[in-house]
Parts: sequence; C-alpha cells; structure tokens
Amino acid sequence: MDLMSKVTISASMLLTGFVIVFAVLFFLIFLIWLMGKIVTGAQNKAAARKSTKAAKEAQKKAEEKPEGSAAPKPVMKAVKPDGVSDEIVAVISAAVYSMYGSTEKVKIKSIKKSKSRSAWANAGVLNNTRPF
Repeated sequence: MDLMSKVTISASMLLTGFVIVFAVLFFLIFLIWLMGKIVTGAQNKAAARKSTKAAKEAQKKAEEKPEGSAAPKPVMKAVKPDGVSDEIVAVISAAVYSMYGSTEKVKIKSIKKSKSRSAWANAGVLNNTRPF
C-alpha cells in the first residue's frame, strides 16, 4: 500500500466517523425536541381539562347560590399562646398554608416557642465539636 491510498482510506474513515456522529447527534436532538412537544401538549391538555372542570364547578356553585347572599370568606384562626406576637403567628400560618396549598387540609393547633437552641445553633455546635 502506498502513502496516497493510506491517506485516502484514513480520510474516508474520518469523514464516515464525522457523518455518523453528527447524524446520531441530530437524531437525538430531534428526538428530545419531539418528546418536549409531546409532554408540553399533554400538560396543556391537562391544564385545559382542569380549567374547564373548575369553570363548570364555579358555574354550578353560582347557579346554586342565591343572588342576595354574599359568599362567606374562609376564616383562618390559630391559637396564639403567650409571648408570640401576631406577626409571628401570621408568618407561620402563611408558611404552613403555602406548603399544603389549601386551607381545608390543615389546622394549626398551637404555636409554641422552643425551649432549646435553634436548629442553626445546634448545627454550629455539631460542626465545631466534630472529631477530626
């Protein structure tokens, strides 16, 4: 085999490798794009079904409700122990309600001050007293 045939074979192998790698890369890009479109479409359909269901329920409730009465607003009450300010109770209640997403599932029974160190203080003690 002379030098020119070796160069030709090497160039064709290199070109074939590049073509295969880029073809597979473009195929994977297309596949991921297609999966994204499918998932987005499914999410949009689910959201549309949910919104139409909510609209039907709201319409049903509006038909059942007499026109003269106003809708009662939900009242969230938390038991306030001594030494805890109203602002702290409001912040804790808002955090709990935002975690659960609904006021019907959650009931705060009491809010008490902790008698020990805070979690950050405990972490600092553990970090500083850990053996080597």
